[in-house]
Amino acid sequence: MRKTTTFIIMLFTIYTFASIPSGYYTTLNGKHSAALKTELHNILMQDTSRYYSYGSGANHTWNGFYNTDRDTITNLVIDMYSDSLRYFATDYITLGYPSFGQKIHIEHSLPKSWWGSHEWSAYKDLNHLYPAEGGTNLSKSDNPLGVVSGIPTKNNGVSKIGPAVYNGYVGNVFEPADQYKGDFARTYFYMATAYEHYKNLWDSTKPENMMQNNTYPVFKQWAIDLLMEWSSLDPVSEKELTRNEKVYSIQGNRNPFIDYSNLADYIWGNLIGSPWNLSTDQNNITKSPYEFSYNSNSRSVKILSTENEPLHLTVISLEGKIIYNTISTTNCEILLSNLNKGVYVIYSMVNNYKQINKIIL
Repeated sequence: MRKTTTFIIMLFTIYTFASIPSGYYTTLNGKHSAALKTELHNILMQDTSRYYSYGSGANHTWNGFYNTDRDTITNLVIDMYSDSLRYFATDYITLGYPSFGQKIHIEHSLPKSWWGSHEWSAYKDLNHLYPAEGGTNLSKSDNPLGVVSGIPTKNNGVSKIGPAVYNGYVGNVFEPADQYKGDFARTYFYMATAYEHYKNLWDSTKPENMMQNNTYPVFKQWAIDLLMEWSSLDPVSEKELTRNEKVYSIQGNRNPFIDYSNLADYIWGNLIGSPWNLSTDQNNITKSPYEFSYNSNSRSVKILSTENEPLHLTVISLEGKIIYNTISTTNCEILLSNLNKGVYVIYSMVNNYKQINKIIL
């Protein structure tokens, strides 16, 4: 009997600036490089009085994680450090937002020892606090981000800790999974910007500290090269967009490098010296830069970019497994004939415009 496969294609579009408060970034217009970064700092640090206290309980970190790092369907704790499955209790709110003890830690993704472990705003900022499996967090310690080039001392299938060699640092590094490298890069961009007033606190005696004692560029050059590469290879995800909105609803500030990922190019990348303009940036993404088509004969999906910018394309199964991940400068065609029946999601992005195509096979 001949097997028949039916393809149903449903399209919907998400604009990454859709929920950005009106006027939030208008003072950035015309600024570039260090001045652009400092103005972002001024925006982000206007009011830190809404930050939750660190720890468990109502209006504490675990109360925040329940909103920012919980799968609302399964109650799964979203953990970028391991594939351990931990769940919030169904009566978690009634229980008073308790901690998970040693099973899951509150992780300072940018190590707190780098600024002397002072329990100030950065210590409790949800924009860089994440739930992390306890053992992995302990192994990560205060190592910098990087790509492990030797034999890992720890590898849980999601995170690796091990030796690396950079022009400016030799030692152990923490390497997250590929699908989270951009998340960490944009988190570090945020921290270097929001807390540029910590310039005298960055502990320069620690070779693993990626920060320098200045307000610009803050990062050491090897760190800039790494973070810019990771941010480009792993574009902003739906998870980041959703979390950014939830953090904003709690704290009243947001990660601008998630809202407009190309801001990093104007501060640390190949657009240093070029003025950033909000209206120009929005005009570039208000019309769809995609042509999406399905060929029933070849059982393939073709995405054509009408913009002269790299097209980031990721295909993910409903279970969250990455099936296909690439960056194309022109067009991209995906063959679906070898996929099992199921639901697949295609994320495609140019700059700050994201389109999501859902396919049921």
